[in-house]
Amino acid sequence: MVILVRKAAAALLGAALVACLLAGCGSDVLDLVEQLGRRAVSGEASQGRLAVQQSDILMDTVVQLSATGQEAQAAVDESLARLHELEATLSPYVPGSDAERLAQAAGTGEWVPVSSEMYRLLSLSQRISALSGGAWDVTIGPLTRLWGIGMEKARVPSEEEVAAARGLVDWRQLELDEDKQSARLLQPGMRLDLGGIAKGLAVDEVRRIYAAHEIESGLINFGSSSLYAVGKSERGQRWHIGIRHPRSQDEGQPLAVLGLSGEALSTSGDYEHFFEQEGVRYHHILDARTGKPAGLGQPPEQQPMSVTVVVAGTNPDAGLLADVLTTTAFVLGPREGRDFLLRLAGEKGFEGIAGEVTGQDGVLWATPGMKERLRRLAEGFRIQEE
Repeated sequence: MVILVRKAAAALLGAALVACLLAGCGSDVLDLVEQLGRRAVSGEASQGRLAVQQSDILMDTVVQLSATGQEAQAAVDESLARLHELEATLSPYVPGSDAERLAQAAGTGEWVPVSSEMYRLLSLSQRISALSGGAWDVTIGPLTRLWGIGMEKARVPSEEEVAAARGLVDWRQLELDEDKQSARLLQPGMRLDLGGIAKGLAVDEVRRIYAAHEIESGLINFGSSSLYAVGKSERGQRWHIGIRHPRSQDEGQPLAVLGLSGEALSTSGDYEHFFEQEGVRYHHILDARTGKPAGLGQPPEQQPMSVTVVVAGTNPDAGLLADVLTTTAFVLGPREGRDFLLRLAGEKGFEGIAGEVTGQDGVLWATPGMKERLRRLAEGFRIQEE
């Protein structure tokens, strides 16, 4: 969907996966990916190490796991089992999940016990909401459902409908009780949307499993929008990651290329899910403060097109942070989003963050740490120099 991972593309999925990533998975392609992707490809590597690649459909995306090490197969098998558990715990569409129980209890005053993973996710989410002035809001579920972008029912709602849904969106009305590991939503009709954060948590869960199995090298790839690079590639170099060009379907034409090793990377863009009406692009990244797609109606230089964030693996929440910060920076817009990432890097617990926000005018607003890493910038784009 978003990242073109050149060295990590599993041969197992071949053209079917490429088509799925670039064009969006139709049912025929999904069937083929499921048939191919659930089979592991294993082979002996040098010095008795095992190289394993395996794929599955989880969290509404194609998950690709590759690992090299003596316990590679065990690491991948354990990771996929853990991901199925997480999906059942976090998905709002699974009866009995944390998200579904919170929505059912919304407005009743009842505290809902949640898993340690959900509590960790919500705790960090609330901190990002406070630091960003509400640009990130995990309670945006009513607006997501209203617009329906990415689904057949996608439409432009009326101003009255938007106002009504916005009345049910407010991160300050999500309360957490650390002692009881519980949460509650204060208004009836409130619901969570974990689409901009759950995959990052899943990435962190897998990398912890990889570490326990002493995996030396590999890629943890969630739909190519959230990933983690373990060690170095088989050539002993950083993994070369091509960032998806926001306006080209040609995988040989990335926006830029950067090297990754021991780091999490996430990217978001207005090209993932959208529809056009009367010449206007309505994308899926909504601004809880306006109730509409982020940047809608703004001048091109203030409208975001894509965001990429890298977080050092020394941060235990690297995947989670990379995921949530791409959405947050996108909502804030090119310059303000870049400035937010710069400010955040100075906060305790947010070390090792770099990122860039690309505007509709083709200008990349990049932090110094990201600016120095970008290579082969696509024609028509430039990095803002300040």
